[in-house]
Amino acid sequence: MLYIALIVGFFWIVSWFRDKIKPPSSPPASRPNRVPPPPPPPRPATVHRPSRQASPSPIRFNNIDNAIDTGGGETLSQENLDGLRDAFTGAPLDIGLGLYRCSTCQVYYHRESYDVVRSENGGHCVACASTAIVPVHDKTSPGRNFTPDVVTLANFRDHFGHVVTFEGEVKTVRISQRGTDFAVMFERKSWVAGFKPVFFRQAVRKVGGADFINSLQGRRVRVRGLLINHAQFGPEIIISERSMILEIT
Repeated sequence: MLYIALIVGFFWIVSWFRDKIKPPSSPPASRPNRVPPPPPPPRPATVHRPSRQASPSPIRFNNIDNAIDTGGGETLSQENLDGLRDAFTGAPLDIGLGLYRCSTCQVYYHRESYDVVRSENGGHCVACASTAIVPVHDKTSPGRNFTPDVVTLANFRDHFGHVVTFEGEVKTVRISQRGTDFAVMFERKSWVAGFKPVFFRQAVRKVGGADFINSLQGRRVRVRGLLINHAQFGPEIIISERSMILEIT
């Protein structure tokens, strides 16, 4: 028993001396402080630079005559309209038929002509393509006359939406399925594919009736009218008055 106590005491003394001579442990290395990177320089404020606005295409007035003095601002009268013509039909203006005027190019229309322009040409002026067509009431405004381009079978597709003149031989006359509308064909093609003046029911009587229209077959005619490209019936010149048939030979 004494022997065991001596052994335990020996190991205790050895352990005590070892702790005494052991150098103090160095403190744990401290973590270096992480310095955050400097903030990026402030971005300059965005400057708004509007893109250069394209100028609208200028309206061409090559076919529009010089302004006619209508005594601007005076009371509207037939005398003040002397020399002015309907831009669609070419007829002299008649104050009794109701008047409209394009504010852009200053051409005039009778009420019935404006109705055709509105229904068949989207309300676009036949001279300058503007839609600024307004009724004329009790005061006069400057006015101009419009001289249509002469088109051919080779170039008529460049003139849709405008009043034109065309001269050619009538190959055949066609009548619509409902029997009220006529097409005077300048080409030996179907109603849809061929180039033709058309006479709607309301115009047939005004131009001389069905017999007159049928008599045009084989003749050479010169016409004036609104040239459109109808989505269903193809290219056509709309004629509403006998005066729009300029010549027959």
